[in-house]
Amino acid sequence: MLQDILVRFTSPFALILLLAIPYVVWLGQPRLAAGQRWRQWLSLGLRLLILLLLVLSLAGSQLVRAADELAVVFLVDASDSMSQGQAAQAEQFVREAVGQMGATDQAAVVLFGSNALVERPLTPLAELAPITTIPQPLTTNLAEAIQLGLALFPAGSARRLVVVSDGQANVGDAAKAGELAAASGVAIDYVFLPRPAQTAEVTLLDVAAPSRVGAGEMFRLEVTAESNVRQTAELRVLGGGNVVYQEMVQLAVGINNFTIRLQATEQEFARYQVQIIPTDDTHYQNNDLAAFTEVVGAPRVLLVHSTLNDDGAPRPDQAAQLVAALQATGVEVAVAAPNELPADLAGLSNFASVVLVDVNAKLLSPRQMATLQSFVRDLGGGLVAVGGPQSYGMGGYFRTPLEETLPVDMQVKDQDRFPAVSIVIVIDRSGSMRADEGGLTKIQLAAEGAVRVVQLLNDFDEITVIPVDTEPDNPIGPVTASERETAVSRIRQIGAGGGGIYVRTGLQAAADALAQSPNEVKHVILLADGADAEEKEGAPELIQQLVADGATVSTVSIGRGPDTAWLQQMAELGNGRFHFTDRAANLPQIFTQETTAIQRNYLVEERFFGEQVGRSPILNNIPAIPPLFGYVATQPKEAGQVILQTPKGDPLLAVWQYGLGRAVAWTSDATGRWAEEWVR
Repeated sequence: MLQDILVRFTSPFALILLLAIPYVVWLGQPRLAAGQRWRQWLSLGLRLLILLLLVLSLAGSQLVRAADELAVVFLVDASDSMSQGQAAQAEQFVREAVGQMGATDQAAVVLFGSNALVERPLTPLAELAPITTIPQPLTTNLAEAIQLGLALFPAGSARRLVVVSDGQANVGDAAKAGELAAASGVAIDYVFLPRPAQTAEVTLLDVAAPSRVGAGEMFRLEVTAESNVRQTAELRVLGGGNVVYQEMVQLAVGINNFTIRLQATEQEFARYQVQIIPTDDTHYQNNDLAAFTEVVGAPRVLLVHSTLNDDGAPRPDQAAQLVAALQATGVEVAVAAPNELPADLAGLSNFASVVLVDVNAKLLSPRQMATLQSFVRDLGGGLVAVGGPQSYGMGGYFRTPLEETLPVDMQVKDQDRFPAVSIVIVIDRSGSMRADEGGLTKIQLAAEGAVRVVQLLNDFDEITVIPVDTEPDNPIGPVTASERETAVSRIRQIGAGGGGIYVRTGLQAAADALAQSPNEVKHVILLADGADAEEKEGAPELIQQLVADGATVSTVSIGRGPDTAWLQQMAELGNGRFHFTDRAANLPQIFTQETTAIQRNYLVEERFFGEQVGRSPILNNIPAIPPLFGYVATQPKEAGQVILQTPKGDPLLAVWQYGLGRAVAWTSDATGRWAEEWVR
């Protein structure tokens, strides 16, 4: 019985401390008289015993009974690097090894690839059933398999791991796992399954498809495959789960390129799965690739136009002829009013492009304009701005997201073309202007409108800003626009007061400011609350006097009320324009629109021919350039590309890349007013 007991040390290097025993004996040898030495010998013996027990403890001494039973865990490689022949050979080896084990022995089977799975737990096996477990095959993680195998062993038996693999472990630290097994007293045997010297191998390397095609359009799949032997193969393409292409091809040794012509069907995000099935192959897992393409329907365009003039009167339909022209090219067109333009990207994402037809900026909210800008810049959409009297600078695009998105600037910097201007802005600073709108007060938005006027004027122009409630409050100016920084700083300090606006008092202050002006163009903009315009008596006579002195007067009613109609009458009396808005956020656009209008030369109405100065696919189907009868003057941006220009050098057709998308500016119109010869 004792011969079956073995002593085992988990840390045998600690036994080297036993070399200290002679030294301990030398230190503790008896040195007293003979009658008392037995005590010293007893003390020395106890010390030696303690030292021995301490060393044996540090060495991890164990008494182990020799096992009569054997536990074997087979670790079988099932990764992609194992060929079908090697896999069959591994299974046959395990089957034969299990058949030769003793009646009391136990065996387990673990399959491993990227992970390790237990195929058979540790039990007595008379024979091995067919293997069914399939681990992830992309890599070979032998370390995980060893760790799982160690966890399966029971206590009290001889333990052994048998690795059956092609030796292509490439994930995990197998060496460290082996050291752990050795420290646990588990032996590891390795059965190497070499790959045959030459086996046929076909690999599908690449499948390329266009990123976007139209429904019904023919397109090409470019397929690249590699073979190490000459043989035939079946090339197959699946789309929507159905076989859409099938052909037998001849594979040469090396790289093989194939072009497959397919037709896109319905609008979808299509997945095309390409398979190559050779006559002879080793690893079938690399014979399958997929490519994706977006199949789009007819392009959808959102055309935005207004059916009302700036004064609210009905205007001719400016979209009908353009809609018909677009539809004739197969484009699907949706027509919307400015207030129907989506204010979120989800609404615009259904369209390829947006066309603005003579749309005034004040008809669009700041959020709509910002969304349209993001649609072009971030989503890769298209924007086409078609001109007219309510567009570009005439439509208040200056310093808006529309101007940032388009390839032209609203301010023309050729100062010789414009007469000198003196402009007076009378701003209602009554208590109602304290109201908040979108985080800013009405008075702040009005002041921002005045700031944009300063920025738009030429250096030699004059501006005066008069805040008024019951009397003028710290008027600003007259100052020349060249003193922009000073003027802007003071304008932004304007605050609301109390009561209503005394209209005649404000107009008198405006007349006084214009009295000494030598400039050719003189203009007054009166901003008043439509429900709080006071001191009307004498105002009509004062406006008539201003007109007699060569000035014009425009009025802006913010909010609808009993004074709105009177303000409109005053604009007519002053040979100016009337603007109504219930959103103070529109004031900057209204003020810049007024400024552009009084500068006159922004609106050019004369017969001319456009001159082609650049190439563009836009002109591919236009054999000749007909005459035009007007446009809105703009300035091309440095990065913009001018395709057509006017005899004055102003851009007529300009394009540019803006972020991910494209923007086009057509500064003439799409109606019979200016483009009669184009829309026939």
